[in-house]
Amino acid sequence: MNNKLVPMILQLLLLLIDVIMTSAQRDTVQVTSFRKPRKILNDTGMCALDTANETILSSSLQECSLVCTRDGTCAAFNTKNSNTICDLYNYRPKVNAPVSDCKNYQVGSQWRLTQ
Repeated sequence: MNNKLVPMILQLLLLLIDVIMTSAQRDTVQVTSFRKPRKILNDTGMCALDTANETILSSSLQECSLVCTRDGTCAAFNTKNSNTICDLYNYRPKVNAPVSDCKNYQVGSQWRLTQ
């Protein structure tokens, strides 16, 4: 290897370590994805029928997903009655059925990103 190249590589490695350490000290944001519900005939979605851990009123699908995202134990949720009711599950529901105006979303992969 070139004698000038080795110190340059070492400097780049030190810079990379510094960037990683600085990033680790910043706040983190949890990013959660949700699997889209499987549709059945006539636009009927699959709905979890298991007992929810919590039911809240919400104004939209986005609000329900935000509440689930902020709850570190949320594994799934239903939206019902045109997204005004949100059933939160701290486990993956096992009993699902096609129900009009109800859709179940399963929590997907979670990542931590630095801000």
